[in-house]
Amino acid sequence: MKKYSSNSWNLWVVVGIVLVVFTSVSALAADKFPSKPITLVVPWAPGGRTDLVARTIAPVLEKFLGRPIIVSNKAGASGYIGMKSVSTANPDGYTLGIAGAGLMVLQYTGEGGKIGWEEFKWIGQCYTASASVAVNAESPWNNIQEFVEYGRKNPMKLKHGNGGYNLTTHLFAEGFAKAAGIKITEIVYKGDGPAAVGLASKEVDFVCSPLGPIHPLMEAGKIKVLALQADRRSPQFPSIPTLKEKGIDFSIGTFEGLIAAKDTPDQIVTILESALEKTMKDAGVNEFFKKLDIVSEYRNFKEFTAHVEQQDKRYYEILKDVGVIK
Repeated sequence: MKKYSSNSWNLWVVVGIVLVVFTSVSALAADKFPSKPITLVVPWAPGGRTDLVARTIAPVLEKFLGRPIIVSNKAGASGYIGMKSVSTANPDGYTLGIAGAGLMVLQYTGEGGKIGWEEFKWIGQCYTASASVAVNAESPWNNIQEFVEYGRKNPMKLKHGNGGYNLTTHLFAEGFAKAAGIKITEIVYKGDGPAAVGLASKEVDFVCSPLGPIHPLMEAGKIKVLALQADRRSPQFPSIPTLKEKGIDFSIGTFEGLIAAKDTPDQIVTILESALEKTMKDAGVNEFFKKLDIVSEYRNFKEFTAHVEQQDKRYYEILKDVGVIK
């Protein structure tokens, strides 16, 4: 029989006590959560869609959590700086972030450094925004069938304006082009807004942006949308058909939701998840989302995590198709 010295026995007793105390303190912290202000990190500059979403949901989250939500913009390196600040934060629920499709791309392009979707707890999804196929209002194409037919007969002649090489709109266009059987030429702009202006001034033939950045030019009669890259029509724009309706089996778009560091305790995640679910039912939040041309689409922790895992695989395949992943 193996014998233990008194010193070894004492060491194990101390370790056991430390573990019990640590577990008790963690549970107590979760029971009292939140007890101080929460920081909500936006990994982009002020004024963009993600920033507006954060500043819309923050005051409503405050109401349900009973503590201030401080929105902090940490832009740079295609979102890496802000997202990494969330994944490396103390996993106590007091540093949250907003992320989604941008991270699906960033984790493979590697700008800024290594990051992956598994570094986070995906608390709940806030919204989705389908990509489009939009052309200049004076273009000869009046529907998606005419546009695709031209593209098939004229390889590489259609110029697409993207908001940044290897960013979401670039991938939306390449995914659509592959599904439609056309070959396109990419023109890079510094953002979706400038790309939309380029389309309005006929520098490019089409953009695959979500409707938000191009809506003002749609209303001004400068741009027309031929189709949405969605599974169903938009409630805001019910007259715009989807690609699938027209025989092109492709749908994609951006999405974002609330995230926290991966080791955040389940009790805290549940509290945040519940508050977000109530927030996404708020009439004021939904009304503002309509003005941004995004669809309020809540997914809980389990659903959102499964969705992110699915989207990771999808973006991997698209990135592989366009040569980002060898």
